[in-house]
Amino acid sequence: MYYLQMQIRWVWLLWAMMVLTGSVRAEADSEQVEEFVITAKREQEHTFEVDRSLHLVSSENLIESQGQSLPESLQESCGVFVQQTNRGGGAPILRGMIGPQNLILIDGIRFNNSSFRTGPNQYLALIDPSSVDRVEILLGPGSVMYGSDALGGVVQVFPVAWPEKMGAGLRGGSRFASPDLSTRVWADGYWQNQDAQLMVGGAFGNFESLRAGQGREQAISDYQNGAWRARARYFLSEHSQLGLTYLGARVRHAGRADRLYEGRYRFYDNDDDFAYLDWNSQFEGHLRQVRMAVSFHRSHERVDGYRCLMDQDPSAIDAVACLAAGDLGKEQMPLAPLHQQQITADTVLSPGALAMVKFGFLDQRLRLTTGVEAYYDQVESDKQQRSGDGELAWQWQDSDRGNFSDGSSYRSLGWYALLDAVIAAGKTQVLILGGGARLSNFAAAADDVPGIGEVSYAHSGIVTMAGIRYLYQDQAMAYANFSQGFRAPNLQETTVLGDTGSKFEVPNADLSPEQSNTLEIGARLNLQSIQAFLSAHVSFLKDVIDERILTENEWRAMGLDLVGIGDKPVVQRVNNLSGLYWGMEASLSAGPWANLRPWLRVAWIRGEIDSADGLTYPARRIPPWMGTLGLRYQNPTEEFYVELFSRFAGPQEKLHPADEQDLRICEDPANRGDSYADSGQRCPGTPGWITLNLRGGVRCGKALRLEISATNLTDKLYRMHGSGVEAPGIGVSLSLMASY
Repeated sequence: MYYLQMQIRWVWLLWAMMVLTGSVRAEADSEQVEEFVITAKREQEHTFEVDRSLHLVSSENLIESQGQSLPESLQESCGVFVQQTNRGGGAPILRGMIGPQNLILIDGIRFNNSSFRTGPNQYLALIDPSSVDRVEILLGPGSVMYGSDALGGVVQVFPVAWPEKMGAGLRGGSRFASPDLSTRVWADGYWQNQDAQLMVGGAFGNFESLRAGQGREQAISDYQNGAWRARARYFLSEHSQLGLTYLGARVRHAGRADRLYEGRYRFYDNDDDFAYLDWNSQFEGHLRQVRMAVSFHRSHERVDGYRCLMDQDPSAIDAVACLAAGDLGKEQMPLAPLHQQQITADTVLSPGALAMVKFGFLDQRLRLTTGVEAYYDQVESDKQQRSGDGELAWQWQDSDRGNFSDGSSYRSLGWYALLDAVIAAGKTQVLILGGGARLSNFAAAADDVPGIGEVSYAHSGIVTMAGIRYLYQDQAMAYANFSQGFRAPNLQETTVLGDTGSKFEVPNADLSPEQSNTLEIGARLNLQSIQAFLSAHVSFLKDVIDERILTENEWRAMGLDLVGIGDKPVVQRVNNLSGLYWGMEASLSAGPWANLRPWLRVAWIRGEIDSADGLTYPARRIPPWMGTLGLRYQNPTEEFYVELFSRFAGPQEKLHPADEQDLRICEDPANRGDSYADSGQRCPGTPGWITLNLRGGVRCGKALRLEISATNLTDKLYRMHGSGVEAPGIGVSLSLMASY
């Protein structure tokens, strides 16, 4: 109760300060009559005309969702399933793909680097929601447009938008959430005239222990984060501008407890700095646009790992004792049951550059976009560890190698061309053909990789896409397309050696790129009272990068021992023969009738892998069918709204062999710390769930805005498939925003 009272007082104090600082001036979000996106073709298009399954998360959506992180803000989007191994992280699963199989962009510039962990990771959560204007989510391969990693899809983030008014101003807000007694506060100050624009801002969040459904407390779920940003833009002429953007983020003490009952837990500290200088010019005539940009991305991750000697059947009390010993061990010699400590630190420096040119011919009926991109990663890595054994008990020892070989490098180059042509046009109908191709080259180098030695490999590939779309006025459209995906193996898959969280990984420098061929058909309907979308897709994968569990004889032959591995599975990334993914996405919105609008979004995906040993099994971490359903009331003047909605997912019993060893999915509740397989039982998978939620918002004039939501009203205890923490229980979130 004390925390609740303090947070409420803080929210109202912020409101009073922002109102009393000066006269409040109206700065409402401009109403978007039409929504445009650029991710599908690197070209501004009306959302209705896009010939892909592409979904926009607008600034309004980000505000109303009140997500604690950017991944959480996307989980109501059609076809996006968000997995969280720990709080402070979050990985979107797009068409069954996760981690580096999906590409993250910031304003068209690559955010992924070669150290991104294969499988669930936390990197999208390093982009603060208050730094974002909108997010565009492309489902399906985007390798022709954006290069490697875009197998499952592309998540493109656009930084916070410039305000419309001239002069100086301030905008900001605060959010309180009861499930974890968390507080977030953010603010931006800006100044602009006809020639230049400046903006600086920041955010801070403090998150206490999470209360899940039925009052279950989540161990080591508290953490802190902070972010800051700066933007500047100078107008060289009416149609030419030079911009500079910097986004920084810090996450501290993000705990991971999915293996706590094994006596293993981790804390993650992440630093991220992303900056780019951008020149953009528009022209009239055949040459329509030129864009050039240089970027720099610094990513630093420190992981503090602890290992405790636990009883055969550990209890919650044993787990707490392990935590207490770990906390003590940060300052002095720890006490039992703590047995080992390890600190790894990886820093990746990634300069990059891109150039893009757009042409238009035949009265803009023929449009050509072409460009080049280049990125380079330099990795610094080290590790320290200590244990309670031997003469040097509890003295820190530097290891010869961290997760990666110090000085490892990775380079990617790409050239692409996209073409759209109107081949038939009438008063009410248009038929458009489109296509494109990309040539990519990747190279990696690492010294002293254990069991391998020097690693040096290079891969090149060509991917293509082609499609056709038919539009009837602004009421109906249908499309069909073919697109190829390409993903080169990264340094994490080819050179990493060590404990990566749920497994102990060993390197494999002989991996080949994984590729996909995807067919997709879809249609949109935009009538006076009905808006609908439906797509179906099938993807044929080749040389799928999967993982194989090694036998004890295999990993002992590599010089590994049980002390370093513990009881985790030892896995190696391998190329399997092929894979097949198929599924659908659909959305429906109706009305408004009496100011009421019902809506529905659903998605379903399946995947199978054909392994080199002749077996066929479900793809890893395939999400269940899922969706959201709601009923919204919006008053005619749009001063307030109320929305009742439900989020739901079906059961997932189709599991990859590695899923059955994963405690995030298959921990035996009767034997905590063991999987069902360890107990000699079949894993039942993840049960289905459904939640009931309510939210609303009100504008006080045009400079103040209040958002409130009540989530998981039935206090359902559930977990997103593959996640390491339970979802929040019943709770209330309150956001207050102001501008002047």
